[in-house]
Amino acid sequence: MPLDRETLASTVLATGGAWLLGLALVHSRSGKWNGVQLKGMVYVGGGFLLSAAAARWLQHTGPRGGAVSLMGTMFAMRGMYLLIRERAAQQAATRPPQPPTSE
Repeated sequence: MPLDRETLASTVLATGGAWLLGLALVHSRSGKWNGVQLKGMVYVGGGFLLSAAAARWLQHTGPRGGAVSLMGTMFAMRGMYLLIRERAAQQAATRPPQPPTSE
């Protein structure tokens, strides 16, 4: 396997996706994260793996490879959105209530 730029990029992307899926698996057993956080991590990790697979093995198929890569990107972005939304909800819950302002 030649170590060109595309191979290294897809390897890094796939490694990150596998790491995120493994992290979701470990934390699902520990009970530290809620369901939304786990779902977000699975979406992100799966999306990274899907994009990496499309970049590595489906690049020569033309539009099909591009469509699979875009689907992976959409999954990853959906997972990131879930994680950011959950983080904002947690921060809003821990923030003290604002006193009403009189104008």
